[in-house]
Amino acid sequence: MEHHILCKKNDIGKVVLLPGDPGRCKFIMDLMDESHLVSSNREFTTYTGKKDGVTVSCTSTGIGCPSASIAAEELINIGAKYLIRVGTCGSLQKDIGIGELIIVSGAVRGDGTSKEYVPIEYPAVASFEVVKALVEAAEAFNIKFHLGIVRTHDAFYIESPFAHGNYKERIKVWTDSNVLAVENESAAIFIVSSLRKVKAGALLVPAGNLITGIEASKEDVHTSIVNMIRVALKASKFLIKGR
Repeated sequence: MEHHILCKKNDIGKVVLLPGDPGRCKFIMDLMDESHLVSSNREFTTYTGKKDGVTVSCTSTGIGCPSASIAAEELINIGAKYLIRVGTCGSLQKDIGIGELIIVSGAVRGDGTSKEYVPIEYPAVASFEVVKALVEAAEAFNIKFHLGIVRTHDAFYIESPFAHGNYKERIKVWTDSNVLAVENESAAIFIVSSLRKVKAGALLVPAGNLITGIEASKEDVHTSIVNMIRVALKASKFLIKGR
């Protein structure tokens, strides 16, 4: 039994979706053909279910890299082979519209957790296999997406759609470097997965655009999250059963 997620071998599928919000796990499982609650402890809630004959689990990580790395480590301990972060972000490019998805190819390591694992020169990159599955799944649903690098960092209220102060000055270097969005977990998930020899990816929904100042409505976010989950589940099927 893992110490924090309170799961053991055979409780989860090979593919685990990783939202931040525990409440989103139930939302994800409602889109499955069948599902059941495995455990709930602290910020870590885990469900396992089936979609199109494929077993998929969902474990919430809470906000930030410290808890995300704990979830990743413990899920890998009990047999997870593919970890896919599904969550929200703040877009950093003005051409990323509300309702569009971001498929992450790599993450700027602005967090503290991943630095505990390996030196900063070690890149935080998604698995090509997972990225390819996400791209093909989004294309299958004809959902517009952007593929590229995001920035992972620790201070939500410094760089986010809800940031205070002169945040545009802080994010300029990332916008100018064609970083697509800012978020709080992907780098640690990628680093842990790489070191533990499993495959990881991330699929994100912009909750707002830090350049244009446009914030997504609750309805827009809901629709985008449904699309994100549909894509993630289709990608999970591709990873396990093939195209």
